[in-house]
Amino acid sequence: MVKIGLPYIRTEGQATQAGRVPYPRGVSRVAWGRQRGRQRGSVHVLYKAAAPCQRGVTAHSAARGDGCCTSSSESVCRPSWAMSSTPTTDSSSGASAKASSAGNETVSSAASPAVSPMEQSANSTDVEPSDISLNSDKMMLTGAQKGLVLGAFFYGYFITNIPGGRLAEMYGTKRVFGGAILVGGLLDLLTPVAARIHFGVLIGLRTLIGLSHGMVYPALNVMVAKWIPPLERPRFISFTYMANCLGTIVALPMCGLIIAEVGWPTVFYVSGSMSLVWVVFWMTLMHDTPEEHPRISPEERQYIVDAVKAGTNARNKPKKTPWKSFMLSVPLWATNLAHVGSMFGFNLLLTQLPTYMSSVLGFSIRSNGFLSSLPFLTQFLASVSCGVLGDWLLTREYITVSTSRKMFAFVSHIMTAIVLVTVGYVGCNAALAVALFPVATAFSGAYCSGHMPNHLDLSPNFAGTILGVGNSLAFMVSMCVPVIVGAMTPDQSLQQWQSVFWVTAAVYAATWLIFANFASTEIQPWNFAEDDEKTDMESQKFLENEKKVEIVKNGSADTKEVS
Repeated sequence: MVKIGLPYIRTEGQATQAGRVPYPRGVSRVAWGRQRGRQRGSVHVLYKAAAPCQRGVTAHSAARGDGCCTSSSESVCRPSWAMSSTPTTDSSSGASAKASSAGNETVSSAASPAVSPMEQSANSTDVEPSDISLNSDKMMLTGAQKGLVLGAFFYGYFITNIPGGRLAEMYGTKRVFGGAILVGGLLDLLTPVAARIHFGVLIGLRTLIGLSHGMVYPALNVMVAKWIPPLERPRFISFTYMANCLGTIVALPMCGLIIAEVGWPTVFYVSGSMSLVWVVFWMTLMHDTPEEHPRISPEERQYIVDAVKAGTNARNKPKKTPWKSFMLSVPLWATNLAHVGSMFGFNLLLTQLPTYMSSVLGFSIRSNGFLSSLPFLTQFLASVSCGVLGDWLLTREYITVSTSRKMFAFVSHIMTAIVLVTVGYVGCNAALAVALFPVATAFSGAYCSGHMPNHLDLSPNFAGTILGVGNSLAFMVSMCVPVIVGAMTPDQSLQQWQSVFWVTAAVYAATWLIFANFASTEIQPWNFAEDDEKTDMESQKFLENEKKVEIVKNGSADTKEVS
């Protein structure tokens, strides 16, 4: 439970007179708070001399108090760390900045490069061993070392998006998806061993985990192209792709409980074992195509095959990947840019908005488990709701597929941008800013019914590869979010953060406009084999020539065509 506000603001002398130990200079305030918390029990209060400030000016620019005035009449800043709270496990995601104990000091690590909704599931159980430790089993890392450990997963993840999609197209989702989870589970089991050997070994192992998990979502897209009828894809993608949010909500408190009762290594043993059990069910029950499935009815099988055959079975699949056609396809670029804008904004929401609340508003959303989970919950619920609504509108033919994609892209881009800009102008109203955070993530969840299914619309035969391309581009840009925010907010002032939100809104708006004007839901020519197209044209010309010959021979136009 977190109480916003500072009960008392005292000078150093007043704190001493009141019997409280003043905040010592040169000591990390978090380390000092933990020390005082241990001495005083479950509740700790930190004190620091108040510094004058103007409304809307943060403590970084005033006196490093990390807060802002709560009303126009206040003459002091409220530090974000000056609040009463019960010690709680940090429930932020694996990509969020956390504190790492190093000796007697606590250093904050930099935010990891990027996190997307799709990466959350792959990394939701990645608990940093330096954060959670028992007296008998501690691992000390510096801030730089911890940053390398956290970033290693994402650098590996970035590499295998495109190969993962292409491998699934060639060998099937069952092998690639299942193999990726199998390797990741085995490596999870080895994580405590690697951590005890050397942090460099841990970095290498987490890179391998990232390499394996990078194949997951592109491979899943291949399965969707073969199994899910086009009009049902928004609902399926919304529920399946965003289910990682539920995984995050469940995993974080579960990991905290395991750590408190048994120790941090057990988290990796449990998550690795669960992955291996899941692989057994996957390999037993999963089949790459409806034709291979032995337990579905003939009617259902025929329904699915008829629904998806326009993009996957009408002609033979190309033997070579049409990379040149990918690069020259305007609709594909429009879809990929929409994905870039969506991931840029979402990563700012997930990794930087909590920083804004802490540094400008003096409120740490990560200190409250429910508030930390709420954005994931609202994103999942909104995504599923948009998927159901999209299916309902499409099946009743109220709107076209193209209108549906662009309408939900408007929600995920423009509505999220409006909320972000609004956050920058709520002043120091922390409660309103906290309320707007899950609203923004809810709007962003509509992307599963917007641009996300468009990869499948354009090319069912290459759904995995082109999603891998789009994911790689989006990830490359999203990696720049912490750098851009850091460069734009050197003083952590409210005005600087307003500029950040306006830039993000501009990215959202520009990428949506490109998608709205240039996106297409028609299957592209490069989805099919060029040899088949040439054969069809040559056959047609041959038939036409033969028909002309028959007409000349018979001297009449009333003749049969040569078959």
